[in-house]
Amino acid sequence: MKKIVSLFAVLVLFFAMFISCKKKNKEDTQVSYTPSCSSSTPSFSATVKPLIQSACVNCHSEYSTYTQISSSSSSIRSSIVSGSMPKGTTLSEGQKNSIVCWIDAGKPNN
Repeated sequence: MKKIVSLFAVLVLFFAMFISCKKKNKEDTQVSYTPSCSSSTPSFSATVKPLIQSACVNCHSEYSTYTQISSSSSSIRSSIVSGSMPKGTTLSEGQKNSIVCWIDAGKPNN
């Protein structure tokens, strides 16, 4: 009986160590963000394009024109909301809102 209890204790300890040492996935550590689009629609030329150029174009050179950004807006939006982009930098909540709210407003070329 004592051997069974000892074996059970060792298994529980091993399981606890295994769980505590598990490396978290990238998705586990990212905080999802919820956009707030209560203000007016951001301007593409004055707000959105400069943000995309400063945060995204280093890796995504294809995001240099309205047409390119607009056609990729679905993936841009999901990457910003999930927190997976931009790599190497962060956007403030206001900056994220500008891009996401512009997309949600129909991507006006203004």
